[in-house]
Amino acid sequence: MRNRELGALLRGYREARNLTAAQVAADVGLSPAAISRLENASRSSPRSGPPHVRALCSYYGLDAQTTERLVRLAKEGSQPGWWQRYNLESLTATYLDLESAAVSIENFEASVVPGLLQTKDYTIEVIEPLRLQFSADQLAETVESRFQRQQILHGENPLLFHAVIDEAILHRVIGNRDVMRRQLSHVRRLASDLPNVTVQILPFSAGSNPGLDGTFAVMNFDEDLLPAVIYAEGQLGQIFEDDPEQVKRLKHAFTSLAGLALDAPRSLSLIDERIHALS
Repeated sequence: MRNRELGALLRGYREARNLTAAQVAADVGLSPAAISRLENASRSSPRSGPPHVRALCSYYGLDAQTTERLVRLAKEGSQPGWWQRYNLESLTATYLDLESAAVSIENFEASVVPGLLQTKDYTIEVIEPLRLQFSADQLAETVESRFQRQQILHGENPLLFHAVIDEAILHRVIGNRDVMRRQLSHVRRLASDLPNVTVQILPFSAGSNPGLDGTFAVMNFDEDLLPAVIYAEGQLGQIFEDDPEQVKRLKHAFTSLAGLALDAPRSLSLIDERIHALS
């Protein structure tokens, strides 16, 4: 994802100057293949990527701040993602790649608490019956990777995360009452303490709604350089979709769901009621 962002930027700077890749390659002293690799998001080696990017930035007359940003993208793009040290399913690794590059995610869930908001005990209870074929090591790594994921909610530039959660999730006791109570307390704490996290509850009283078609997440990326991606998971596996019409449709569905859901303060009050009932 870092390479795709870098490639889109470099291509944009070249095309804005009405230059062909062959012209740039000849003037900068790089091969046309090297320009193509950078612009088409092929992984560059740690040694060649940043120097080539710096040379192109100089050639395009970019300022120091822009140059350093592009060089940083080149360095990050040449490094493996943190999730690659885990033995994860390939589509799960793809999701983590997208998630780590997203600037905001809109997530509708109808069955379980969103992964970014889960506690360890709750995660184990969710994953174990769904991945019966996993060895103990695979299960442990999958659980651990979920907690590594949650770091994107913290830090200097945290992910903006907006979750609409069906009320049924509050009543479905995963594990036991203690596991569920701690889980809901955790959701409440994150939604209260982190300004980048918004949680809304879709109440039973909402009746028929766009969420009846299934759960999904809309992942949005920086500066519209990359199209938004829809992610859905179900009995037939994991699906990624960036068709503009489908993205538009599900963005509209999420907006509708957020409009039907309780606002954030009333949602927290409903969570409080369930925590009290489970205590």
